Order: sequence, then structure tokens, then C-alpha cells
Amino acid sequence: MARRNEHSKAQLRTLAIAAVRAIVAEQGPDKLSVRKVAEHIGYTPGMLYHVFACLDDLILHANAVTLDGLLQRMQAATALSPAEALQTMAGQYLALAREEPHLWQLVFMHRMPQAAAVPAWYQQRTLQLFVLVEDQMARLSAQQDAAAVHLAARTLWSSVHGISVLAVENKLSIAGDVDETAMLQSLIHHYLASWARNSVNGDDA
Repeated sequence: MARRNEHSKAQLRTLAIAAVRAIVAEQGPDKLSVRKVAEHIGYTPGMLYHVFACLDDLILHANAVTLDGLLQRMQAATALSPAEALQTMAGQYLALAREEPHLWQLVFMHRMPQAAAVPAWYQQRTLQLFVLVEDQMARLSAQQDAAAVHLAARTLWSSVHGISVLAVENKLSIAGDVDETAMLQSLIHHYLASWARNSVNGDDA
């Protein structure tokens, strides 16, 4: 590793973010600390506070890397038909939870301290995920207004998230021997069938 004075502020940010991801992937979110990150990259904890406001700020930047990867995987499905796109997007969401469970948990289970506001730049990344889903829901039914599409996208994806949480935490056995991929396929198939039927009838999903 280069000596400390050979790293620019931007390089230090990159090193710290990579360290967070490595520590969490190996040890889980509960083991993360500023001290561990600093030790991992050969700096003092105090030096990190010249780059990040606090540990939560560092976590958000590390989570942004995970979200960017997820968004890229989901965006690749947008050329498919709406139903196929949503099935593929849900599959990519579940795949991330399976492949990198600790990093996935850090994104979706991290809470800001004392109800602090999440920065706008980070909220925008989360919004992009729902926009991808909304776009496909809108493609399925041009008759539905923006409010109905907004609600349907969040209702559907909350259910996808719930199945993924149970899969990551190995709690699907409570429901019996059911494959989580099959559950996602069933969920999306039946929800979209209801959405399309209600759209024809002029009702909200």
C-alpha cells in the first residue's frame, strides 16, 4: 500500500468505501466500525473524519456502490416486455440478496441515527429503483394515472423485498418447502394479472 501522503482525498474516499464493503461482506454489518475501516486501509480513525462526516456518511457512500450495481442489473431488463422485465428485475434483486447478503442488508436495514434526514443524493438512488418498476407498470396500463402507478410499484416491490428478506434470513422454512424464486414468479404473475384486469375495468390496483 502507498504511504499515507501519497493518497489524495478522492483516493482515500475510494479506499475507505472499499474497506467498508470488504469488512461487511466478510463479517457482517454489526462488526463495522470506523476503527476497523481505518485499520484496514492503514490510517487513523481521525483521518477518516476529514473525508466523511461520520460513520453513517461512509456507510451511505458504500451503500451507493451496491445500489448502483443493482440498478445497472435491473436496467438491463428494460428492453424486455413489462412482465418479463419485472420478473427479471425481481430476480436480480433476490440474486443480490443471495450473493452478497451482508452488503444487501447494509443497504436495506441501515437506519440513520436519531431520525436524521437521508441526503438527497442518496434518496435519488433509491428513487431510481422505484422509477424502473413504475415505468414497467405504466407500460402495462396506459389507463392508470401516476398516483395508481406509484402505489402499485411500491406495493409490488415491498412484497418482493419481503420475500428477499425471508430468503436471506433463512426463514422461508416457516412457510414450508417453497423456493423463493417460485414465490417471486407467482407474486409478480398474479399481481400483474390483477393490475391488468383492474386497468381494463377502470379500477385502481
